[in-house]
Amino acid sequence: MTQNLKVFTTVALKGVLERIAPEFAKAHGLGLAMDFAPAGTVIRRMREGASADVLVVTPDTWPELVRDGHGAAGTERDIASSVVGVAVRAGAPHPDISTAQAFKAALLAAKSVAYTDPSTGAASGVFFMALAEKFGIADQMKAKAKLGSGGPVAEFVASGEAEIAVQQLCEHKLVKGVDVVGALPDELNKRTTFTAGVAARAASPQAAAALIALLGAPHVQRVMPEHGLTGVSS
Repeated sequence: MTQNLKVFTTVALKGVLERIAPEFAKAHGLGLAMDFAPAGTVIRRMREGASADVLVVTPDTWPELVRDGHGAAGTERDIASSVVGVAVRAGAPHPDISTAQAFKAALLAAKSVAYTDPSTGAASGVFFMALAEKFGIADQMKAKAKLGSGGPVAEFVASGEAEIAVQQLCEHKLVKGVDVVGALPDELNKRTTFTAGVAARAASPQAAAALIALLGAPHVQRVMPEHGLTGVSS
């Protein structure tokens, strides 16, 4: 039976990882066993004794993994970045999100809003709640929230459980049955970078390093935009 390389990763890279899995398997004889979780959840699970070969988090959380003995120092590499955007159910009217005030009005007008639970440490969830607090509408958002735990929150929109979804654009693109309205205005938005590194106790450290190198390879970096991501130059 083919062995698998265990990858703890943000769902943001799901599309890219699935795309390169056949190429990686052909070169290394290993499949990819992907476990999707926000950076904060990855840290918690590693502290609780979970095992993995590759860890995908954010640049600011990687040093924490290294400090705690869960990440191998010097193996990290920035892979891609993404911005936060809005999605609605396919065919639904697109809200105006062209300015800060228009986006605020769209949030207040929506009957329900899907976003990732900030307590998971997910970059988009933490960002959205900070933005809601800045707008002075945090309580209203909490009252009509559909909280995700690490997967694409646009699934709530596709199923009709939420009217609007706010998350990384790359995660919206993973969901069928939704329309991606677009990115938040530059004046509000935040670009999140995703960093991949080898786990300190990886069962297959060489293969883990090879996967990270493949993610950074020019031909893979070129297709990042197809998955709602921006490649990161070497």
